[in-house]
Amino acid sequence: MSQSQLAVPVPLNDIPSSIAELLNEEECWEFNILELEAATHKRPLSYLGLKIFSAFGVCEFLNCTEATLRSWLQVIEANYHASNSYHNSTHAADVLHATAYFLRKDRVKGSLDQLDEVAALLAATVHDVDHPGRTNSFLCNAGSDLAILYNDTAVLESHHAALAFQLTVRDSKCNIFKNMERTQFRTLRQAIIDMVLATEMTRHFEHVNKFVNSINKPMSSEGSDCEGQASIRNSPENRLLIKRMLIKCADVANPCRPLELCIEWAGRISEEYFAQTDEEKRQGLPVVMPVFDRNTCSIPKSQISFIDYFITDMFDAWDAFASLPGLMENLAENYKYWKNLDEMKCKSLRPPPPP
Repeated sequence: MSQSQLAVPVPLNDIPSSIAELLNEEECWEFNILELEAATHKRPLSYLGLKIFSAFGVCEFLNCTEATLRSWLQVIEANYHASNSYHNSTHAADVLHATAYFLRKDRVKGSLDQLDEVAALLAATVHDVDHPGRTNSFLCNAGSDLAILYNDTAVLESHHAALAFQLTVRDSKCNIFKNMERTQFRTLRQAIIDMVLATEMTRHFEHVNKFVNSINKPMSSEGSDCEGQASIRNSPENRLLIKRMLIKCADVANPCRPLELCIEWAGRISEEYFAQTDEEKRQGLPVVMPVFDRNTCSIPKSQISFIDYFITDMFDAWDAFASLPGLMENLAENYKYWKNLDEMKCKSLRPPPPP
């Protein structure tokens, strides 16, 4: 859709009551982003962005008007691909929601300053902008323009970060940074870039291990000495590790959402991966993820593997820091759900209806 066809989100006080009502639940983890997706006709990022940025005082911090922020959110959202089943603006809104939720946790709040918070919210908003619905490996194998531009290294994440700034400064009417002092802008820009690049999964274990070794272990050995804990957390290096861990967890928090949301997201990511495998076969490219073949894939097995390999250890570490009992309960319940389906030899998202 061209931008002129997109309904313009109205100022916060003018939001349709059905949408406003949904947004009232924004602070709770059970918030249903898919209902917001439907109510906003697939423009959840602009509406949720206005709400969350207002709550965190983003306009005041950037010294920009709400009109500029609204234009910026529209431009960023318009550059997500609604045709992707997973990597669309609803995923960005979901990651923004999780990011805000984490930022409100006491220990996270006590570790970061306002620039860190604003950087995290902006990074979450833009972290997958213009995602083509294909993985880095696919783009490299296909010799795509982006892979060539970025030398086959962090191709998508580099593109998301670079494009976000290009789109922002292209037009004064959506340039949320235009009134910032230069030094503060440089610091904010660096923090945003670092967080977007941290979402690249090839460095997953490196990021998690650094967090565990520099944050979790020293804090547990400090015992109950709050001042000692705060000094561990608040060094610039450690704030960097906390911000990376925060956006990484927000980016893949689907298995920690309530079951119905978890199931829907699993269906969406599987469909996007199936479409990639279909295209690799059509074009005679290497099949990067052979398990994601729509004819043979067990979605429960793929979710179990994902949780075992990436999610459990990372969220154990994040929970030990931020204290997220509700998420850990959801994770255990969702894992049990997939295990149960797998034991029934069921390959689909849901059990077959009883005969």
